[in-house]
Amino acid sequence: MSTSTKPTIENVRDFWSTEACGTHFVRSYADKKDFYAKFREYRYRTEWHIPLLVPFADGRGKTVLEIGIGNGADGAMWAMNGAVYTGVDLTDAALEATCNHFEVLGLPGTFRKGNAEQLDFPDASFDIVYSHGVLMCTPNMQAALEEIHRVLKPNGRVIVMLYHKHSFNYYVRIMTVMRLRVLACILMRVGHWRTDRETAKSRALVGLRGNESRKVWEIHYHNFLRQGWSYLRPANFVHHCTDGPECPLAFAYTRSEARRFFSRFHDIEMKVAHFPLRRYCRWFPFALEKILAPKVGWYLFIYGTR
Repeated sequence: MSTSTKPTIENVRDFWSTEACGTHFVRSYADKKDFYAKFREYRYRTEWHIPLLVPFADGRGKTVLEIGIGNGADGAMWAMNGAVYTGVDLTDAALEATCNHFEVLGLPGTFRKGNAEQLDFPDASFDIVYSHGVLMCTPNMQAALEEIHRVLKPNGRVIVMLYHKHSFNYYVRIMTVMRLRVLACILMRVGHWRTDRETAKSRALVGLRGNESRKVWEIHYHNFLRQGWSYLRPANFVHHCTDGPECPLAFAYTRSEARRFFSRFHDIEMKVAHFPLRRYCRWFPFALEKILAPKVGWYLFIYGTR
């Protein structure tokens, strides 16, 4: 079996171009306005911590850059709170979705296609740079943070969410439950790997998001056929277990690792959030989720000042 080459920014763009992030969560809607209303309701109901941890109101009258804009929910929050908003994304899918979101709400905003590692803005352009669940998917996060530091005004604020390694989601759901299930899929096909590998070589990118569909296990198996046993190594497997099995990059970081990346910023503060077990076990008490999320949550919010 051959090992995979290191993913590039082009691989990241291809995966995220299949649809704007989060689209799959809204399965039925009447029109565009209804879609975006349902999208915002779902986002802030399941990720209730976002309005608590992201200071949208602080953007009033300030220039705000969002890196990685998805369907534009957070961008709309910044704009509704009076920010002079600019959104940048690798993909046409996200730019189109966010433009439509702002249009149906009658909000002003600027949207540009671009790469976080090479931002096309002058030095000291923004008061706030915000990025939620994006920078862990770029091949060179250090380069992206250098660019954020460059485009921030003196005393400007950076707010970034990354995946948190010291979390229930990482150790229990991904590294234990999901890895064992993928291993079972592999072992069930012992004796068929050679013929199955020919099918895996020709499989086109599906862009399947999340982990709810049964098809994810077939894709995990095909990934194994192309990459070999190294696919199950923790440093590799984590990339394919949150946003979809075809996602090329999705790093998880400890607090100390994140602090090293943000060493050029000062007044660093970190908060942990999002314990997503209720997404899979609806009976799980919300009160217990609120207790566990700040301790073993999947999201690591980093705040800093230039």
